[in-house]
Amino acid sequence: MGRRRSIIINVIVIFAVAVVLAALCRTYVVELYRVAPQQMENTLLQGDRVWVEKWHYGIRLPQSYISLPFIDTIPGTDLPARYPAQPLPYNRLSTKEVSRNDIVAFNYPTGGAIPLSHYPTAIARCVGIPGDTVSAHDGVLYINGVPSAQSPVVTEAYLIADTLVSQVEQYMTRLFGSPFEKHDLGHTCMFYIDRYCYDKLREHLPSHLQLTPVSLSYDNYEIVLPPYNRDVVITPRNAAFYAHIINEYEPVKVQLCGNALYRGGRKINQYRFTQHYYWVLCDNRTAGTDSRTFGVLPHSHVIGRCVRVIFSTDARQGGIPSWRGSRFFKSI
Repeated sequence: MGRRRSIIINVIVIFAVAVVLAALCRTYVVELYRVAPQQMENTLLQGDRVWVEKWHYGIRLPQSYISLPFIDTIPGTDLPARYPAQPLPYNRLSTKEVSRNDIVAFNYPTGGAIPLSHYPTAIARCVGIPGDTVSAHDGVLYINGVPSAQSPVVTEAYLIADTLVSQVEQYMTRLFGSPFEKHDLGHTCMFYIDRYCYDKLREHLPSHLQLTPVSLSYDNYEIVLPPYNRDVVITPRNAAFYAHIINEYEPVKVQLCGNALYRGGRKINQYRFTQHYYWVLCDNRTAGTDSRTFGVLPHSHVIGRCVRVIFSTDARQGGIPSWRGSRFFKSI
């Protein structure tokens, strides 16, 4: 009886230790994330499970002492599922800056008095780092005034008259085996095609069937990312942009009056930002979960670097055929 009890206690202890180690690993080291629909196509596909190194940019410390996983409130009550209820201040060990072109997992900047780890997650490519001038005009991305070479798998939108759609789709089927995703707009049709395929189509399509690239309103902008831990001069041109960043993510509050910033009733002519800020874009430029909609990405919201696709499934199929074997353990 005593030996049996000892075995049961040992099993319970081993199980508890394993659970704690798994939780620590998931919190501080690595975690699998599922790619949202159309977010990074065709670099990543819907159904990919991506290995994210959480320690790569510095270990983000928890903002609560105790927290129940996956929920914000205790079921059946309005009580927070964590202690303390208000999140602890953000802290990170051994901060390392995100590099340009890294694919990062991050917490979507939504605001609210909850820990950052409870914010929705997203994945995007870092195209701008602190101090960069990032601009986009007529579908071309510029970094510090230089056109940026874009990945051939970046997905963009192209228009053509609806009366010509069937002819274009015949060429698509001939070249690629099937037509691309499209959206009927009435008298025109919008195709979503990556740049490699668009360039190939352009070579084969007659002149009257050429697709027209779409330049969306949020694809035309110019911003200057604030440098980290250096005094930045506040000018009428950047005051509103920097005011938003300071009030959202910095430890102080400022007031925007006209084209000037004030703190405590006194005008401030310069400010030193306390964390890194990045500009991130989805490889699918028709998606909206990137800096074109929420603005800069603060380092506090960065989860980690996406390193490898561990496995992948296609929700449109069932059983074994849904497994994309060619993507298993694929480097990003």
